[in-house]
Amino acid sequence: MSGFIIRLRLWLKLWFTSLTAIILLLLFLAAAYVITLILPDRIDLLSSIFYERAALLLYVFILQWCFSIDFDSKFYRQLITYPFARWKLIIERVLLASLLLIGILSLITILLASIAGSSLWKGLLFTIPVYIGITGIVVVATVIGKHSLGGLFAGLVFWMVSLQDSVLMYLSPALLNLPVVYNELSGTSGLISNQEDWIYYNRLFYFGLGMLLVVAAILHFNRKSDWK
Repeated sequence: MSGFIIRLRLWLKLWFTSLTAIILLLLFLAAAYVITLILPDRIDLLSSIFYERAALLLYVFILQWCFSIDFDSKFYRQLITYPFARWKLIIERVLLASLLLIGILSLITILLASIAGSSLWKGLLFTIPVYIGITGIVVVATVIGKHSLGGLFAGLVFWMVSLQDSVLMYLSPALLNLPVVYNELSGTSGLISNQEDWIYYNRLFYFGLGMLLVVAAILHFNRKSDWK
């Protein structure tokens, strides 16, 4: 664990001193501010655009950056020659990306909640399965392509497809703008009523997809003959 903490500190220092990271964070903050100005009375649409559109795109770039540290420099080829579990290399990068995303979103949500209300926190929690799904897509594409650009391309393709709700229909990752979802999240009767079971299945689909693809990526990465 101590080794992971040391690596985590180095990664975080590298992230917050990266020009790309600074530009992304500034653009993300600016987008959040503009959204609150344009949609002050549409909390449902604000939440959907921020958490299910903008944050999803940001997370794709965060994941790509986290895996580029090793995969783009081919440093992973040296790492796997040492006696350590290969799955840790993938899981640690996923944890780093997740910590960065949740940390950024939590800080911005604290600021936005003072304007838009505490329902934003429920919107963030409701979107986490989608983040898990996109994690699996980016990770498996990165491992198969042996380069972070593979994961970036796959993530961007999914994000662009997700903008077309008519294409994915019930599998659309953007549900916060639906009245039934917003009313339940902003109420006190729980998350989703029994009459809208498909919403549960939607979130369960992305959670299961993400976990399945991460496991598939680990199994592929453990095939020594493919990584010599």
